[in-house]
Amino acid sequence: MSGPRYDRTKRQDQRLIGFECQACGWVSFPEEKRTCKRCGDAPAEMEEVQLQERGEIQTFVVQQYLPDDIETPQPVAIVDLPQEDGDGEPARAYGLLTETDLEEIDVGTEVVARFRELFSDGERPIDSFKFSVPREEKA
Repeated sequence: MSGPRYDRTKRQDQRLIGFECQACGWVSFPEEKRTCKRCGDAPAEMEEVQLQERGEIQTFVVQQYLPDDIETPQPVAIVDLPQEDGDGEPARAYGLLTETDLEEIDVGTEVVARFRELFSDGERPIDSFKFSVPREEKA
């Protein structure tokens, strides 16, 4: 691989593409790994899989004490994103929860992934996925 990481991973970063280990079925997201984190297969044979934009919160934490320039409370969650075809294991993703009231967050809550700006380094935006409770389900 060559070139800046942003260009190398742009396609999967913006389109919910995971990589399934052909030896054990573990799904890596957002990066394709050379070594499977579960079975240790190396070099791992990984196959691209499309992930659904809706997933389920597996666990979460609400951060209350952060540096002054970071808004609090800041909820973050680990979310399982199923594969688009419904087969195989889901990808486990970590991300911020936005546009969501703290009372709406619980283990098992359905969330939707949205590609948004995380922060700016001064010259360009740093984008990634954030999660929120689907709007049509909010009261």
